[in-house]
Amino acid sequence: MEKHCLRFKDISVSEKMLYSLFLMTIGIGYLFGLTHLYYTHQMRDGQPGMSIQDVMIAYYGSQDKTRLGSAINGGPMEPNLKSVDDKEKILAWLSTGKSKAHFEQDVAPILNRDCTGCHNGETNPSLPNLTTYEGVMDVASSKAASLPGLVKISHIHLFGIAFILLFVGRIFIYSDMSVSLKRIIVVIPFLSLLIDTTSWFITRTYPNFAYVVVGSGAMMGLSMGAQIIISLYQMWFNTHLQLSSEQQARLKKYALMLQNWTLNGLAISKNYVLKTAPIIWRGGSQILLSLYQLFRYSLHTHLALSDAEQLKARQYTQTLQAQGYRVWFASKGWLVKKSLLSWLFLSSIDDLENYVADVIS
Repeated sequence: MEKHCLRFKDISVSEKMLYSLFLMTIGIGYLFGLTHLYYTHQMRDGQPGMSIQDVMIAYYGSQDKTRLGSAINGGPMEPNLKSVDDKEKILAWLSTGKSKAHFEQDVAPILNRDCTGCHNGETNPSLPNLTTYEGVMDVASSKAASLPGLVKISHIHLFGIAFILLFVGRIFIYSDMSVSLKRIIVVIPFLSLLIDTTSWFITRTYPNFAYVVVGSGAMMGLSMGAQIIISLYQMWFNTHLQLSSEQQARLKKYALMLQNWTLNGLAISKNYVLKTAPIIWRGGSQILLSLYQLFRYSLHTHLALSDAEQLKARQYTQTLQAQGYRVWFASKGWLVKKSLLSWLFLSSIDDLENYVADVIS
């Protein structure tokens, strides 16, 4: 018996209304999401608008740019400051160690007067909280995105977007077009989502991978947008798409080309996985130890360092960096990256001192 698949022409007007309102709501929500993304990452490089450099700084960090510095030095927060002297005080603090004592004496009064009306963690939770030293350090640091933070965002991102793609794709399946092309359009946003999320972690080490972040994100948005537009069009304006024989042949040709590209990409990915799997397996113990170190970090309390301890910490950090290590002060201690899969958490200045002694001995 021949299987009959439902198309938009087969569903009721009530279903069309329900699906249309859902798709339009998702589309508008996605546009607001892009707007939020723009305002979150723009000006990280100190230049108006959003660029690939902003994405690199968001994940890889920067040696000379901080989000707070960019915001008050030509950015959207500069007009909120009462005077140029206030801006210079904050910039001086950013460039001279960012000690807590200096912050409470010179910086906190300015922020409490001019900025915390919005940046208080309650009025608008999406804005950085500038009422505490720890909150300000989140935007005063030029370090790469934290691994625990990326893990938290990734699982929320994957769960949430996957459900949206599932519902949008389920509606799109009612469309009337080449089966091969339909399958490709349904699969692309899921592949793009996985590539995009994976690229966040790779960009922390290789900043040029930010191009993959942007490209995969754009591919996901375009493919999901195509599903929404095609679905709405076929529901209300053209329930049966009429194509000439020449157009159908051309469309089939393009579908086969896309299918071949996708299969080739999957084959390359498979070969890459097979080549790297032994390496990853050998590094399994390192991964487990690194996860244990990150777990220790998540449970540890915030450190309060004196000016003398901050000076010693900077000297030890520079010593480790000169030896080829990457070091981040993550408010609860120091995360030391020995290799791609090997991480260490040092929870006190004494632990850092002893580790440096072991490295240089």
